Amino acid sequence: MNNQNPNRRNPQTRNQRQTQYQGQQPRQNPQRNPGQRPQNPGGQQRRNPQYAQNPRNPQNRPDPRTMTPEQRAQWQAYQKQRRAQAEARKRARLEAEERARQREKELRAIERKENLKIIGGRLLVFLVILIIMLAAAGVLFLLFFNRTPDKTDDSGKIRYTFGGEEVRKIDLDQAIIEVHGEDRIYICFNDLAEYLGMSESGSAQEMKFILTTPENAADTADGTGNEEVIVFTTDTTLVTVNGQQLALEHPNILRGTEIWVESGFFEDQMINLSYQYDEKSSTVAISCIKDEVNSTEKETKYLPVSFRLKAEKPIEPIEEDPLIGDVTYGTGEDLEEGVIDLGFKNDLSEYEEYMNPTGDKRDAFLILVNTKNTLTESDIPTDLVDCQHTSTARKTQQLREYAAKALDALYMEMKSNQFYNMAVYSGFRDYSYQAVLFENYTNNEMAANPSLTREQAEAIVLTYSTRPGTSEHQTGLAVDMDTMGTFSTDFAYTAEYAWLQENAWKFGFILRFPADKTDITTIQFEPWHYRYVGRYHAQKIHASGLCLEEYVEKLGN
Repeated sequence: MNNQNPNRRNPQTRNQRQTQYQGQQPRQNPQRNPGQRPQNPGGQQRRNPQYAQNPRNPQNRPDPRTMTPEQRAQWQAYQKQRRAQAEARKRARLEAEERARQREKELRAIERKENLKIIGGRLLVFLVILIIMLAAAGVLFLLFFNRTPDKTDDSGKIRYTFGGEEVRKIDLDQAIIEVHGEDRIYICFNDLAEYLGMSESGSAQEMKFILTTPENAADTADGTGNEEVIVFTTDTTLVTVNGQQLALEHPNILRGTEIWVESGFFEDQMINLSYQYDEKSSTVAISCIKDEVNSTEKETKYLPVSFRLKAEKPIEPIEEDPLIGDVTYGTGEDLEEGVIDLGFKNDLSEYEEYMNPTGDKRDAFLILVNTKNTLTESDIPTDLVDCQHTSTARKTQQLREYAAKALDALYMEMKSNQFYNMAVYSGFRDYSYQAVLFENYTNNEMAANPSLTREQAEAIVLTYSTRPGTSEHQTGLAVDMDTMGTFSTDFAYTAEYAWLQENAWKFGFILRFPADKTDITTIQFEPWHYRYVGRYHAQKIHASGLCLEEYVEKLGN
């Protein structure tokens, strides 16, 4: 008899019952087959062995000493579940307490911020009241001590002058129009046409203007001679210049019989035309540029105005070996015999000296910087200028003057090929900045993989960055640019990258770290990294397929 559990069945009785039922068929579930439910020979109600129905009741808890393996496994699983539930409740309680503490901290921080806002708001109100009082005092002073009753009120107006003569004055809301979230100044192209003596024709759908000067006048005026022709498709961004179709960044606007164009067109697409906007006087001034060479005291002459986009010309095939003979390229209309036209859509003749430096400048930019050819902290270019193509997400980058001007020409030609998303993300970097950059990269690698030693992390960083003194960016001749701003090799699959591969050398730039030269450069493929060397060397590097290290070594030999 088990004294610890008086309800426990006597083992002898259990054995007798097992002997009594030997040979009988297994008991069926009475609920599923009531007609075949076996009788209880003992007349006693059988206890359900599934202790889990009420595990907290000691009467339903089996004796560990008499448990079957199945019961023992169930009991152990139940205990494990109970422990897991207890641990989960404990973790939940701790997490709730931590959240409560964090919430209390946040509330205190919010309270401090609100207090600061109240103090700042009161100070701001005081300053605003003070400014208003000072402004009112100033207005009263002007009214009583500096009155000019005869002066007309030009506020809210903008004046347009062509060649120093005012041609019109209109309201600001008609001259300055918001386009894509930016305020842009618009100018009536018909006024320019009258100033330059251009002839006009066309319809409300297309406005056509023909530019003729004594230097390029032709026998006809239908656009088939040497004159220059521009056709605006009204209320769109489309314009055709000398047969070349161009998509502007901002649409033109038709007002009555006049076509209005965003001011950027005059800066980007016109040659020898000066555009200035004085915000203080609300004046837009456009004029021809004076010919300083041929002007005299009695007569002032002006440089001929023309469009940058010229009629397309076929590019002649190159027969010379670029590694042996020299090939001369040029741009513009009046090329010397033997000079191959690069086929630019724009007239980039004013950028030619920067794209293709000659004389002492030809080899001045062939600087090799790597782990074997290093720079010192004092190596800082003296001719750095701002790069106007810097991404709005970065502070204004800088490049050396020749590289910056050549890049201006490159971007001008890209826009003429309907590529508008390219931006510069990195230009000149000094020694100290590169040191900070390399240290940050190393720390990031070690944080991402704590098992790395500093030497191992630096080895990884050296595949995509350089130590201070070994970076090309310190020369002011290297530029990182793409359409993404993420410095991803995915840029290599874009149309902009394909265009750069075919045309970058024309402007004096080379892809510095090609995919097939990583064993020589020791830097992974960077489709966004371009280096200025000048067209003479860029064309040879492009045609030969050499990287800069190989090319410099070949020149040395």
